[in-house]
This record gives sequence, structure tokens and C-alpha cells, in this order.
Amino acid sequence: MSAVPTGQQAPDLVNIEIDGKPMQAPKGAMIIQAADKAGIQIPRFCYHEKLAIAANCRMCLVDVEKAPKPMPACATPVMEGMKVYTRSKRALDSQRNVMEFLLVNHPLDCPICDQGGECELQDVAMGYGRSVSRFSERKRVVPDENLGPLVATDMTRCIHCTRCVRFMDDIAGTTELGGMFRG
Repeated sequence: MSAVPTGQQAPDLVNIEIDGKPMQAPKGAMIIQAADKAGIQIPRFCYHEKLAIAANCRMCLVDVEKAPKPMPACATPVMEGMKVYTRSKRALDSQRNVMEFLLVNHPLDCPICDQGGECELQDVAMGYGRSVSRFSERKRVVPDENLGPLVATDMTRCIHCTRCVRFMDDIAGTTELGGMFRG
């Protein structure tokens, strides 16, 4: 959120505050975009700047003043005078609860996983996950599909963020992947 050079027309900007830090953001921008530009980290899985907004992982829930419940930062547009809290008790509790739910069916084998140390889910789980889950149901088992020599699937690790599906639809322009039985 930089100043506009003299002589150029400023885009429509709104004044907002994130974690007590006043800033300006383009009207219509999402909270997560304003936070990213300000260097404020909000956890996310489904959001990607080049993909359509899905708001289905709910990991980016933040506390917005005067909102009745936590709001997804990736799908909530900034508004004039908005105050957002990414580290409030309500925001952090929401993020921890979402993380716990996302891991309900995920195998707990991070130490021996091939992606250990290079896994976005593992990184976020370390910061927002609980040490013990309240869920004790059996984990779902999903067989892997053979999609050819260039694509490997490991569906037991899928958290249904749909990022791969949206990439195929929006960027690659094919409908090779899809999602079923979410929820």
C-alpha cells in the first residue's frame, strides 16, 4: 500500500486497520490481499492469488470488528473503517478448530512422509494445530488413482482445498480433476 505519485490519479482506496496497523487498500480488495501487502501473515490453504476465490478451507478466518462471527479473509472485501484482528482469541481459536477438523482424516505420519519439511499443511499445522485431537473416529481411506506417469495422487493427504481442481479449470483450461463427497 504505497503512496500514489503526484500527477497520477489514485485508485479508490479505503482506510482499514489490521492488528492495530492503519493502512489503505484498494476498494474491493479482500482482507487477505491487504494483509499480504502489509506483511501480515494469515494462514490459508485454498487461497491463491491467481485462482478464483473458493473460501472452502476456512483456515483464513479472522475477527472483524462488529461482525457476528469470524470471517474468511480470502472472501471478505475491505470496507472503509474496517478493523480486522488476525491474532485475537476468536481468530486463533477459529483457526485452530479448522486445522483440527482438516486433520481429522489426514494420516499422522509427518516424520516419515516424503514431503516432510516441504509441506504447507505440516507448516501450518505446527503453528495452529493442537497436540491432541478431540476426534477419535477411524480415518477415511481413499484409494489412489493412476492418472499416468506424470501425475501422482495420494488422496489420503487431500484436505479438499480444491486448489489443484481450480488450477486445472482456471489456468490449464481442462476439467481433468474434480471434487466429490466433501463434507
